[in-house]
Amino acid sequence: MNFQLRHNLLITVFIIVTIATMWLLMRGLSYSFEQLSSADVIELDKRQAPVEKAYVEKIDNFALQEFDIQQHLSHFVEADNYYNFKDEPALLVNPKVTTYDQNGVLNYILTSKRAHYLESGEVSFKGEVDISSSSGISHKMNTQELLVNTNTDNLLSRKEVTYLGENTKIISEGMTLQAKTDKMQLTGDTVIHQDSGQKVLTKDLHIDQSNQQKHYYSDNKTTYLSTENKIYAQGMDMQNQTTQLLGQVNILQNSGSTIDTKDLTVDQSNDVEIYKTDNSIHYQSSVADIRAQGMHYDAAQQKIQFTGGVVGQYD
Repeated sequence: MNFQLRHNLLITVFIIVTIATMWLLMRGLSYSFEQLSSADVIELDKRQAPVEKAYVEKIDNFALQEFDIQQHLSHFVEADNYYNFKDEPALLVNPKVTTYDQNGVLNYILTSKRAHYLESGEVSFKGEVDISSSSGISHKMNTQELLVNTNTDNLLSRKEVTYLGENTKIISEGMTLQAKTDKMQLTGDTVIHQDSGQKVLTKDLHIDQSNQQKHYYSDNKTTYLSTENKIYAQGMDMQNQTTQLLGQVNILQNSGSTIDTKDLTVDQSNDVEIYKTDNSIHYQSSVADIRAQGMHYDAAQQKIQFTGGVVGQYD
């Protein structure tokens, strides 16, 4: 009886040890696979785009064609690498998205260092994005999110956008680009930083390149800030180093003097800053009250020339 009991116990112990050994072996293999996958993630992080989680699928030289309901090619999505995750949008490394209109004619080509391919079919770009259209127009911007709408071909961002223009850097709260008109609107509060040091504050800035030159304009209240002056206007129109400050204009000098006029031209060509207008002028300072029919104001030299019928009173 004791022999039979010992025999049963030995068999039981053997089975338990065997199961435990197999379990440990499986855990070890699972850990090894996890380590290999994590190693891929770390290597990817060093090369290009940070990834927090191990991917479940990777495709090199990724390419995807998308068609509209008429079976016309609408989008062609390419990327050096495609990473699919369990609980996150797929990642595209060095993506290139080409959009087409209903007739199969190229609309835009968008390139960036990274983007997410969403379940909706939209592509969400991150960071610096280059946009080129078939008309030769190009845009360069940096954003937290830029969505390519696969139904309308419009481009949209509801997050901060930094637009890089010629001699300017523009920061806005969002952006829309209508594919049919090829015109962009930087939405919300917008700040234009000029390379020469001036700053323009406005809202809902339009960018039109239909004449092969960048044309910025806004119908909203605008503030122009320079070293010596602060100028308030009802709108703005900027092109070719010339800014038109529209509507009623008020210039406040650092000295405290004010100038009231309308439709002021700010000429920044040839490294100067000249304010010009042919409209009536009302200049007020602590010692003078002057009215005239026009003005030429060299902001850098702080020299003002009043033109037309000049009438002044001095204390």
